[in-house]
Amino acid sequence: MSKQPIQAILIGAGQRGMNAYAPYALQHPDQVQFVAVAEPDPQRRGQFAAQHNIPKNLQFESWEPLLERSQLGQAALICTQDQMHTAPTLAALNAGYDILLEKPMATTLAECQQLVRAAEDADRQLHICHVLRYTTHFKKLREVIQSGELGQIVDVHHRENVSYWHMAHSFVRGHWRNTAESSPMILAKCCHDLDVLVWLFDDRCNTLSSIGNLMHYRPENAPPGAPERCLDGCPVAESCPFYAPRIYLDMIPIFQNQAAARRGFDRWALQTQIENPGLISVLSPIIPRLREITEYRGWPKSVIANDVTPEHILQALREGPYGRCVYHCDNDVVDHQVVSMQFERGTSVTLTMHGHSYLEGRSTRIEGAKATLFATFGMDGDRIEIHDHRSGTKATHDTRPAGDSGHGGGDDGLMAAFVKALQSGTETDAMTTGRNSLESHLMAF
Repeated sequence: MSKQPIQAILIGAGQRGMNAYAPYALQHPDQVQFVAVAEPDPQRRGQFAAQHNIPKNLQFESWEPLLERSQLGQAALICTQDQMHTAPTLAALNAGYDILLEKPMATTLAECQQLVRAAEDADRQLHICHVLRYTTHFKKLREVIQSGELGQIVDVHHRENVSYWHMAHSFVRGHWRNTAESSPMILAKCCHDLDVLVWLFDDRCNTLSSIGNLMHYRPENAPPGAPERCLDGCPVAESCPFYAPRIYLDMIPIFQNQAAARRGFDRWALQTQIENPGLISVLSPIIPRLREITEYRGWPKSVIANDVTPEHILQALREGPYGRCVYHCDNDVVDHQVVSMQFERGTSVTLTMHGHSYLEGRSTRIEGAKATLFATFGMDGDRIEIHDHRSGTKATHDTRPAGDSGHGGGDDGLMAAFVKALQSGTETDAMTTGRNSLESHLMAF
């Protein structure tokens, strides 16, 4: 007898909730279906409701009236902003829901501990969206490490290379720019990395120290005469890499990063769009595949305007936070940080996060007693190289995902694992449960 699909509610129909996790339900309606939504933005709320056939009486402006109703299903996905995680999660647990909660689970140590205790006291499942564990790349990396092929692990250097334009978008102009309004950078961006490091080596951090600061995105580094907003007559518009129309209208850095990860026709198309957009515009009616470029509506455009026409994007840049000069924002999170750790088995581990990379992605180097491993995950492709010490041979693993799910297949992988856990009623050690995730959050704090 086939299992009935999980009935779920969504709290927060933003970029992650609506565009990263919820599409899984559209692709697999036999596994999970959304039956209600709470979202303050009426356009996003209506768009999500239309996608998932949610009736008007089950569309809510806020989570409170939704969770005051009788329980509508088994699962609640909570994808609000960082500082809005704790209250709805506690209420949803109290209402009887199992939870999938966007990372970080909370912005204070006390609230993280409170959520874990509340889930365990209520005997409900609480999973955190650490999607890296569910990627083809990091699952293969863990398999190699656990196989013993590298020998005893001596030293690890892991880098979170945030591209300059992503740093400007999310952590200078955007939602995660200010610690008081969101969370510290090492928590907001790198709780993924801290979590996956603990999981990869099946070991715990014993001691750690950290240094970092906000070095570049500061008023004193603004070019002479730079105005408060890019569109207010910036004298260096033609040379500034952070010029907002270059990022959000021309999409040059996004297409550059995508081209680096593609091959063949797709790479040619993206490079041509950068150098000769008129040609792609002429060819797109003839070659439908090119409309993915000319009609691109995804991230980061989808964050700054619900309607991503050029007119609405320009209006958002004139009036909203994403049109501000990166040197004249109210940002205070670090733009580079290094964490030095020693794990319980003696392995030395460093994590470097910085917001000045030309490409978006993570890179890992592992020194073992038998072999050295190099791994790359992100816009420059997904691969693992293993250099054997004795034979001098090199083995290469292509770790690109089979589909186009976000985060290297991690978004869909997370949803599949969450649904399976709810259907079986059991959690596994591989899953990012609240208790498992607490370790990386403690390290970040």
